[in-house]
Amino acid sequence: MSARCEAPGLTADWLNGWLAALGATILVPQLTLRWSEDVVPFAIFEGGAADVTAAVADALPREEALDQSVIARQRAGCRDFPRNVPIDTYRERAQVERETHSTHLAASVSDLREDADLANLDHGAFDVPAPRGETLWSRARKAASLLSSDRAQWVRGSFEGVGRRMPFNGLGFDARRLVGSADPSDVYSDPVVELLCYSALALFPTRGDGRRRILERNWTDRASQPRAFVWAAWRPPLDRWAIDAFMDLRDLDERDVVARYGAIPYKPRGDETNRAYFAERLG
Repeated sequence: MSARCEAPGLTADWLNGWLAALGATILVPQLTLRWSEDVVPFAIFEGGAADVTAAVADALPREEALDQSVIARQRAGCRDFPRNVPIDTYRERAQVERETHSTHLAASVSDLREDADLANLDHGAFDVPAPRGETLWSRARKAASLLSSDRAQWVRGSFEGVGRRMPFNGLGFDARRLVGSADPSDVYSDPVVELLCYSALALFPTRGDGRRRILERNWTDRASQPRAFVWAAWRPPLDRWAIDAFMDLRDLDERDVVARYGAIPYKPRGDETNRAYFAERLG
């Protein structure tokens, strides 16, 4: 028995909400995703199990699964995988990625630039700089460690827009985690949303021209440039494979598009290391 699940907490004008909705379709391939016709569109899931939130909760990456990731800091038979990835380590993990058909190495690091620093390869735009040697993997593992046993309730809250935000940085690019300059409190992120974003990165491998630039899929310029990443909310229900194809379309039928948005990067102050992407509606 399939079900319909509205997720007003995953809005298309919030990059992390949009990515999280995509991540749900990666984790539960039977799901389809479309967006509501509201002024601020939100995710609507259909198909899959009778209880969509329970199915997503059951599929969320757990710590033990993340410890087997291709980009785990320590993996049996492999060199450590730090934030600064040298070429020999990358080649070793690339072999693992080919053997396991995983995706997160491609979304994290690339050797496609001709004049690459072989001691510190380029990272994708969604694998942002981090203090204290944090990596994309360690951030995701932290999110998984914060979830209690009642994971379905956590997912339900995030889908409904009342998710539990915890004092950690998440993957490091959610603008909603930032606080005002006069606020001394910690940054707060929703671990469910962060894990769903992490899962969505299967759709965003790093690419390049093989010479001068490394760009993650659908990025057209450096992450510091306004509107370097543009995304759309769509009307027809699409599964993960249809979403994959949709993102490569250059001549979209406007009848299929509810709204478009462009990423607006946060401008760090002084020696601040925070990164974040806001959104601007483009149509």
